[in-house]
Order: sequence, then structure tokens, then C-alpha cells
Amino acid sequence: MTIQNLPVEQIPHLYISGMNVSVASNTVMAIAPGMCRDFNDNIDMEYDVPLYLNSAVNGAGGLDFGTILAAANYNLWAIADSSNKHPPSGLISLQANVAPLLPLGYDSRRLIGMVTTSSSNFQAASVLNANYYKGYFLQPAVSVLSGGNATSFTAVDLSTPIPTTTDPFVIAVATVTFIPAAAGDVVTFRPTGYTGTTANLPTIVGIAAGVAQTNNIVLNVGVGSSKPEIDYKVTSSSDAVSILINGYYVTLS
Repeated sequence: MTIQNLPVEQIPHLYISGMNVSVASNTVMAIAPGMCRDFNDNIDMEYDVPLYLNSAVNGAGGLDFGTILAAANYNLWAIADSSNKHPPSGLISLQANVAPLLPLGYDSRRLIGMVTTSSSNFQAASVLNANYYKGYFLQPAVSVLSGGNATSFTAVDLSTPIPTTTDPFVIAVATVTFIPAAAGDVVTFRPTGYTGTTANLPTIVGIAAGVAQTNNIVLNVGVGSSKPEIDYKVTSSSDAVSILINGYYVTLS
């Protein structure tokens, strides 16, 4: 486990300024200069010059691993080294719920935007920062699935907690309760409409047979039948998964 160095607290709690994202070419994303706090709110991450992320390379300044996929939603991360031995950089990753695969020497990250691909080219980008998104929190939380046991990817309708939208840049804040039939059983999530690799999708792994475990998780939302949806599947039809939506974030154009 990587431990960040002692924080240098200068800018406010979870602050972010600038760092707008845009499509520079079919394979390159641009991030404007700016600054932000990292995901853990421990250090300041400063970018004095534009940053370019090339999907044709792996590691800092590119894709976290693998090759770019067609018709997928990718997340754009600012990354940094809290020891200042490596310059601030960025990553393109499928991961939104957990950290992307950080390159050697980097221990800090912050989600700053998203981009979709058409074929294997970047198509449309959206910035996710304090000036360009709205967050909505629901009280009480809304149940969208109770005791689900589908063993192939099955859509969950989110149109009750999240207004009907075709915006591809929506993140749901969920509480998932998973009861595995056996230790090691898994519940996996993906945005509805996603057709890329199933590797590295958000998952929850069962710890003990028949024991309910509850996790808070954020999930990229897809679009199915002109409404927001997510897909889920479990290992065994004897598993059971329930989902509450606590809120959601929508980016502004």
C-alpha cells in the first residue's frame, strides 16, 4: 500500500480550479493549467502548463494499461507524486470508483473529467470540477434493486432517482448490499451500453457465505431505452444484491 507524504495544506478542502478538459485529436486529450486537491484531500496538485494525455501510450501521460476501446466511457485523472520526485501528470482510465493503475512513483490522484470514444477515437469530453458539475443527494435513498440474482449483465432502471437523461457523463452514488452464496462470489457493475472489456470493472467480492456486506460505491451510469441505467451480474443465482441510490452527479455543458 502506498502512503502519501505529509500533506502541504494551502488551497481549500477538495478545491479545484481550471483544469478543463478537451479533445485535442483522435488520440490525445488536453487538460488546461490549474490546481486541485488530491482525491484524499491531502496535497495540492499544481499544473502550470497544459497537460496532454495520449491514448497510444501506457503510463503517466497516457492510458493506465491496455489499448483504447471503441464506444467506451473513459475517466481522466490528474496524478501526482507527493514526494515531488516526479512531475504532475495524468491518466486515462476506465476506473471511476477506485484508483486507476498508478505508474511507479505516483501516489496521488484526482478525477477531473470524462471522455467517450467512437470507434477508437475520442469523441466528446466533459469536465468534472467544482465549477462544472451539479451534485444531487436524495433523502431518503431510493431502492432500485432488491435481491437481484442475475448471472449475466442485466440492466437496472435508474430513472426514478435520476431524471431521464441521455447524458453519458452521470455518476451515481450508491449503497450496495451483497449476500454471497459462497466466499469469493462477485457482483460486477458496468454502465448500460458499455461494450468494452470486462476487466477492471467495479466489483464487490463476497467475504463469507450468507453474510451480508454493505459497500458505498460510485458508478458510471449508462443509457438504455432513453433512460439512465447500470448493468449488474453476480456469480451465482443464489447470490443476492440490493442497490440504493443516495445521489448523483451530472456534468454541465
